[in-house]
Amino acid sequence: MPNIKVLKDPGFLYDLNYLFFAKFNTQHYVNSFVDETKKEAYKKYLIDTLQHFGDISDDLYVFYHAMKNGRCFMTTYYINPYKDHFSTDFNFKFFKNLLSDTEGLIRNLMQFYLYDLSRESLEECFSSTEKLFSYIKASKYSSEEKNKLYEFFIDPTPYLQALQYELIEKEILLSAYYKEHYETILEAHNKTTFEFLCENVNGRSDLSFLREGEQTLYTSFCLLNKYCMNLFFVSEGAVYLLGCDYVSIISEITKAPKTSPLEDLCGALSETSRIQILKLLLERKEVTCKDLEKTFNFSGSTAYHHITLLTKIGAVKIRNEGKTIFYSLNRDFFDMMREQIKVFSNE
Repeated sequence: MPNIKVLKDPGFLYDLNYLFFAKFNTQHYVNSFVDETKKEAYKKYLIDTLQHFGDISDDLYVFYHAMKNGRCFMTTYYINPYKDHFSTDFNFKFFKNLLSDTEGLIRNLMQFYLYDLSRESLEECFSSTEKLFSYIKASKYSSEEKNKLYEFFIDPTPYLQALQYELIEKEILLSAYYKEHYETILEAHNKTTFEFLCENVNGRSDLSFLREGEQTLYTSFCLLNKYCMNLFFVSEGAVYLLGCDYVSIISEITKAPKTSPLEDLCGALSETSRIQILKLLLERKEVTCKDLEKTFNFSGSTAYHHITLLTKIGAVKIRNEGKTIFYSLNRDFFDMMREQIKVFSNE
């Protein structure tokens, strides 16, 4: 069996950002429960948790507001991409240093919210507020979302200062909370084994590759985001972010309504860019996100968005080589699709 090592900092940073995400997306979390009987209790838990840690400024909306697909800027740009640092130097200091590059942060925000623009169009936004606002106005965002973006990009400085201040304040409060409740994490760790994760989350994640070689399964527990279950594949093996009460949510996963692979594929191929990506994979065998950016003139966030969706439905598979991820066609997936589609033909 592979080794399981506990990491403190990834779970802690997820909890820190969870506070802000919960502030702006309370209903999103509540709606994630399939069991209606649990929704009100969890909503109360979120409200009580936010009250315990104090007010959070509305100025942080653009950093933590979730898109319709559930993605928010902060996790997409400043947490998930640094998964290879989870087992080494990914701590609050590292996270804060990333955010200290204010020009890069503003650029990333533009790329996140205007992900369907070409690189040339984004460059126009960087140099012209008028051009930026015209793209925001033409976007499909709600009036509230548009107004928040206008307010931020008119003068980003006070919003960036509020972000730094509130992160520091909440980090101090959360550190004290962790010291007081660390036994909860130890209890969750003691109940977690490799076999348990494989057997009880079957179909959600495949950890079988860890049985071979010297790779490690890292776990990092969240105290606040107590139902969290996020798996990251890294060069050393895998990192599983688990809420301290994740066991109780496993039954929810099995109850959740699932779409069929055919439905997933049809949904993915409704976007022409993804069809072009599949054609490129057919031609080149393997590509990286950088290849997609250069070939299709995508921004980094657009390339990541499309290839992640294709990977999630099973149409594309990944291979790690050091810190580089290579994407290729999953031929087995399309063989299965061919069999499913045949039922609609004359045969």
